[in-house]
Amino acid sequence: MVELLVKDRDGRIVKRVAINEKEFNRYVKKMNSKDNIDYSTRWFIRFIGKIFEPAASGGKISISFTDVGGTARTQNVKYNYAMDLIWSTYNGPVRPWITVGTSSTAPTRDDFKLGNKINEALASETVDETVGVISLSASFVFDSDTTIYEVGLEFECAVYSYTIYNRILFDRTVISGGLTVPAGQTLSVVYKFTL
Repeated sequence: MVELLVKDRDGRIVKRVAINEKEFNRYVKKMNSKDNIDYSTRWFIRFIGKIFEPAASGGKISISFTDVGGTARTQNVKYNYAMDLIWSTYNGPVRPWITVGTSSTAPTRDDFKLGNKINEALASETVDETVGVISLSASFVFDSDTTIYEVGLEFECAVYSYTIYNRILFDRTVISGGLTVPAGQTLSVVYKFTL
């Protein structure tokens, strides 16, 4: 699900667009009807959440758990190590970005960038293991009235060996009719994932 919120200067929501909200809510309701999410799904949520958690160049992101022998452990998901891994932070950061643009051209499966990116922000990440939801969000304020037609999710990582870092476009969503954000108001974009 992708959610866009326009907020006035006092933080009140004045416009809202949600894409695939019905399917997302149906899934979350289904997951909440159980006593708990099964253990393997919780692990996937935990692991994927850590993949999206921003890590600076040279940084590390870890998962804590108890192994089958009962010993508390911490294992790195992202690490400052020179290996040919997409999540290596050896020479660069590994983190998600949310982007916005003004192209109304329909998305295709071959898109590798937004049609006309006008702004970007490092995404903040939250994980709710109880309902199986990972959220990535960012906010934007524009100096003049701006109509947003497209939003994107990019993942900054090692794209070739551990020496070349760039971004991969994970999603490009086009908003039918666009969403106009008045000058000085805030546009919040939230990607929500379920497993």
